[in-house]
Amino acid sequence: MTNQHLSGAKLTSFTLGELTQAAEMLQAAGQHQEAIELYRQWLKHGKDEYKHVAWFNYGWLLQKQNKFDEAASAYDELTNNYASYLSGNNAMA
Repeated sequence: MTNQHLSGAKLTSFTLGELTQAAEMLQAAGQHQEAIELYRQWLKHGKDEYKHVAWFNYGWLLQKQNKFDEAASAYDELTNNYASYLSGNNAMA
């Protein structure tokens, strides 16, 4: 994968694993803002059943970059929309 921005259409086909791997590669290359944008676009367009994991990863990445208000918003999205996953009650989702 190249380190260029991908369109939202391409991102919808990324699995969570591919997203995580691509974001880690960007971070390792010092391209933290690009990794943040990758998560942002995937979360906007992706339809993966494990989207809650991406919200957590996104929040953590924002937090590591001292973007605390944005991180708090990401964690709010996680807790407000994926509470059943957080509590371990996946069957109730």
